[in-house]
Amino acid sequence: MSLDQAYRLRQLARASGPRRADSPCALPMVVVSGGKGGVGTSTIAMRLATGAARLGKRVLLVEADLNHGGEARQACDGGSLADCIAGRLAVRDVLETGPDGIWVLPAAWAPRDLTECTATAQDRLIGELRTLHTHADVLMLDAGSSRNHFVRRFWQAASIVLMVTTPDAASVMETYAAIKVLLAGDTSIPVYTVVNFAVDESNAQVVHERVRGTCKRFLGLRTAPLGDVPVITDRAPIVGESAFNALAGSLCEELGLEAARPRTRLAA
Repeated sequence: MSLDQAYRLRQLARASGPRRADSPCALPMVVVSGGKGGVGTSTIAMRLATGAARLGKRVLLVEADLNHGGEARQACDGGSLADCIAGRLAVRDVLETGPDGIWVLPAAWAPRDLTECTATAQDRLIGELRTLHTHADVLMLDAGSSRNHFVRRFWQAASIVLMVTTPDAASVMETYAAIKVLLAGDTSIPVYTVVNFAVDESNAQVVHERVRGTCKRFLGLRTAPLGDVPVITDRAPIVGESAFNALAGSLCEELGLEAARPRTRLAA
């Protein structure tokens, strides 16, 4: 869904302003966040990544969810995001091949990792990720529902932030709370909303408007709806697939991604 002219002008100003040090060909970064656990942030990030890949885009997915990385990947023999942040390994040495040919930078967190993640180390990581623009068209980062300096720095560097919420009142309230904390007063960050487990399109629209109205009133931020994903059942898997494909298409459109380029594998 397209934004109004004022919002697009703000996006252009953010992309070209002095606070952005990226080169024109730098890899655009999409940060996927949630106000609370259980809203499907990781699923949305993965499905958007694979959906964009099926549209011919080359995608690098970063698993940066502090709440889920550790248990799922205790034995990451090839290294993890924490190793890249610490400077023990280069991003290229850690990447794995994921579904539909996407690249995945896996996470494996220990309690000390967040404490050891300095702003300098994180900036170095972001800079390293963006040097991969010759091998990927978009960087998708799953930030989960954490609200801390680690996620805030990714927000500040993002081309677009996607906030995932469900229709229930608690989720909507936590979505606003997370936006307030992670914005840290920077209303130039383009924030889009995605409603997961929507009952129907009308229900999703109400949720989008609630977040938009609250953010505009109290934060001076204009959010924009990217789309929604309905409640998916075993009887209607195609409905879910169609919704994810539509979301991926809308995201690519908002990022201004061009026609697909030939896939190239990263050098070993």
